[in-house]
Amino acid sequence: MTETWRRVLYLLLIAVVAGVLLWIYGPVLWELARDEAALEQLIASLGWWGPLALVAINAAQIVVAPIPGYVVQAVAGYLYGPLWGSVWGTVGLLVGALLAMALSRQFGRPLVQRLVGRERLDGWEEVTLSTNTMVWFLILLAPSGDLPYFMAGLARVSFVKILLLTLMIRGPTTVVVAAAGAGAWSLPAWQLVLILAALGVLSLLFFRYQDQLAALIDRRVIRQFTGGKSS
Repeated sequence: MTETWRRVLYLLLIAVVAGVLLWIYGPVLWELARDEAALEQLIASLGWWGPLALVAINAAQIVVAPIPGYVVQAVAGYLYGPLWGSVWGTVGLLVGALLAMALSRQFGRPLVQRLVGRERLDGWEEVTLSTNTMVWFLILLAPSGDLPYFMAGLARVSFVKILLLTLMIRGPTTVVVAAAGAGAWSLPAWQLVLILAALGVLSLLFFRYQDQLAALIDRRVIRQFTGGKSS
């Protein structure tokens, strides 16, 4: 079976499981999501387990990427409001970045190659040899996803430097997404459904074409750093 068919079957499996869960639990979750008092009571009953779960899921998506990060951050905003949603989303972002760097540094190139692919790793390796702050600033500013964290683990760059740059560059995006999630309270039901459907479609498209998208972004970004030497 080719890699393409494996990916298609994987997407179909995700869609089927998600559809079944939505069919079973969707009505209950929808009523809960629209009942602000009941939702606040549920959140209060979870105590610290709620924020810890959000941080853990947000960190895990950086390492294993089962879902796009903005989904978790939007949910954080919806559940905890713009302030604390931003806080927990940012904490999860930093914990995930640190975890990716630590795993990469501990287990080295074989692990990173398994996670991001040999071709992609080879393309970025020359770029990430530098420890220059401005170079890493631009790398994190580029639409390179979570790859820089793994590459930072292989490089000699300081973890603290990468975390501070992540907070500076990607933290504001987390705040915006969490604020948007918090604003979902005031939307009519049909608008919220439309937004959720659009996010679902975008997520499926991301999973389906993530390799092609990553290759396109990599070529453009790497070319900027190598002066067009990359093929």
